[in-house]
Amino acid sequence: MTDSRPRPVKTTKTSFAIVRAIRDTDGATLSELADRLDLAKSTIHNHLHTLVDEGFLVREGDAYHVGLEFLPFGEHARHRNPLYAPARRRVYSLAEQTGNEADFIVEENGRAYSLEYALSESTRGVSESSPFRAGNRFHMHNCASGKAMLAAMSEDHVRSILDRWGLPATTEQTITSESTLFEELETIRRRGYAVNDEELIEGYRSIGAAVTGPDGDVLGAFTVGGPTYRMAVDDDSTAATGRLLLDEVDALKDDVF
Repeated sequence: MTDSRPRPVKTTKTSFAIVRAIRDTDGATLSELADRLDLAKSTIHNHLHTLVDEGFLVREGDAYHVGLEFLPFGEHARHRNPLYAPARRRVYSLAEQTGNEADFIVEENGRAYSLEYALSESTRGVSESSPFRAGNRFHMHNCASGKAMLAAMSEDHVRSILDRWGLPATTEQTITSESTLFEELETIRRRGYAVNDEELIEGYRSIGAAVTGPDGDVLGAFTVGGPTYRMAVDDDSTAATGRLLLDEVDALKDDVF
């Protein structure tokens, strides 16, 4: 019997691997890409030439960088989400109210993607080294927004995500046991919000609350986070931030629905 299932196109996957490598290294030469990807220079050169010709890469001296042709695609993707515009305003409000970082995150293909990220005015100068930006992608099990969204999903949906992506550890605090994760998800359901205490990145804490639609479908999550020296871990401070997030979730739902 002939296998009629679609198969990945190798050349397309190679092009995307090259683009990701250039993005991750903030620019790379042909030789650096060949070493990093373990591919022949001739193969990479053909992909580079095509991507430059289409505007998705630019060449500066011997190095290649991601081109601005990608920008309208990213903007189109996030503006396609009907919650983006109303949620964006609330992200900036949350940052200013808490004096920390805030973002609005959605799930796609079992991963968490940041649609909007903001710093408060008071922390903008001291948080320039933050690893977070709009467009960042995370696993669901080790960030507050991801756990908040998982807690609002059906068990079957959660298990399908875990089957696909597993529970990789990024710090010693990351949950890597399914039973422990499901116990935490039950706690999140009772409490209404999720807490990430150095599970994603050492020295970083965050609190997240999921946004659900009228039918209970998970639409995204708000998060407030910051370095441990700025994000208190005591119960009162955590609960206060959690309530603030839940208020913003309710306000967003009132605006949209």
